[in-house]
Amino acid sequence: MTDAAASISRPPPIRTVRLALPFAGRRIQAMLAVYVVVLFVFSATVLDFIGYDYSAIEGTQITKIHPSTYLLAIIFFAFVVTYPRKIDLARYYVATKLGAIFFFCATTFAIINIVVGGRSGFGMYFDTDLHLFLCCMLLPFVPPERMIELERFIHWFFAANAVLGIFELASGFNVFPLTTFSPDGTTTIEARSVALHGHPLHAATITSAYIVSLLVGGGKLLPPKWRVPMMGLQATAMIAYGGRTALLTTITILALAALWQILRFAGGKRFSRGAVTAAAAVIPLGIGIVSALALAGFFDQLLERFSNDGGSARSRLVMLPLWTSFSGGDLLWGPDPDYIRSQTYSFGLEWGIENPLVHISIYQGVFVTALIVLGLLLIFGEAFKRLEPRAIFPMIVYLLLINSFGSFAGRFLNMTIFLILISALFRRENVSSDHVV
Repeated sequence: MTDAAASISRPPPIRTVRLALPFAGRRIQAMLAVYVVVLFVFSATVLDFIGYDYSAIEGTQITKIHPSTYLLAIIFFAFVVTYPRKIDLARYYVATKLGAIFFFCATTFAIINIVVGGRSGFGMYFDTDLHLFLCCMLLPFVPPERMIELERFIHWFFAANAVLGIFELASGFNVFPLTTFSPDGTTTIEARSVALHGHPLHAATITSAYIVSLLVGGGKLLPPKWRVPMMGLQATAMIAYGGRTALLTTITILALAALWQILRFAGGKRFSRGAVTAAAAVIPLGIGIVSALALAGFFDQLLERFSNDGGSARSRLVMLPLWTSFSGGDLLWGPDPDYIRSQTYSFGLEWGIENPLVHISIYQGVFVTALIVLGLLLIFGEAFKRLEPRAIFPMIVYLLLINSFGSFAGRFLNMTIFLILISALFRRENVSSDHVV
């Protein structure tokens, strides 16, 4: 074969098409700023406090969907309608958001399965699944200068939220108290602090992810001199929230990081005189503060959670025997709802199953669960491609923690908050300020 014939037979090289799409318009950006404030500040406890029956058994079905979900749907509709290059927008989504589109299709299939089979879990679709999908589709169109403002807001929010949580624990007065509803219809006002996060486990999980993000260098707007104090403040707030798994995980990570720095110092790594002096002062100061707090009873509520957890640890032990009590055929598409209810009560799990994968696989089937999990992993993978490589660390920690309680098996805006968090703290610096990358 001659060179000419070989060149003809070879396919032409694939060229990357850069669409150079513009960012969202100023009005859409302003609406997104309002949306972020509503999402972060107006948690379930805040909504219940102001009379929006989000968590309560009573109230209309309209109030069972978070206001930020309504707002985000309106913003996305307005964005698509007003975007100047709609065909290129569709091409961009096909090229970069197939994972999010797959997740949307998987969760939509799941909600159809719920409606047709008369199963529980309808409410999670809007605030957990649809909300996350819409946020994924809009985040790339936020310009870099707005992401900088978003990061600044996140630092201030977590600082204020931690102070509020510590105040609630120290004073014994919860500004936005958490009300739980038992299966028999009775209500209980929890003593644990939630601040603005809506639930102790949600608060502990997202705070742990924030601490790990700061630890690995995320959030460049936070000055180095404030990084360690901020992590200490957040870790103290986690004691107020009482999430045991998240707290122990975070303490272990911080201890390993401190040990690594000590080993580097012992191995001859040079540190500034100020850093060594600060470390030498922080250790005895920290021990003194912890001792004083312990004497004042600051840790009593947390220790009580370890000794009397209301059956939470037991539920983690019996959820797998519950799962294996169903036949393979039942688990494929989900057993009969009445049989599920009977089994959960017989195993003493009427309060819920402490793992989202086991919960969804029992109530909706293994096939639907596999689709949803694959879609979530694809969403996290697409998000990671747009961020600095260090974002993988808080991602891993977060994915581990959300599997320690019900999380995305119910209404769970926390996952969208995490996506916004890492998108702001680990944004790439070398991106264009003129068009979407």
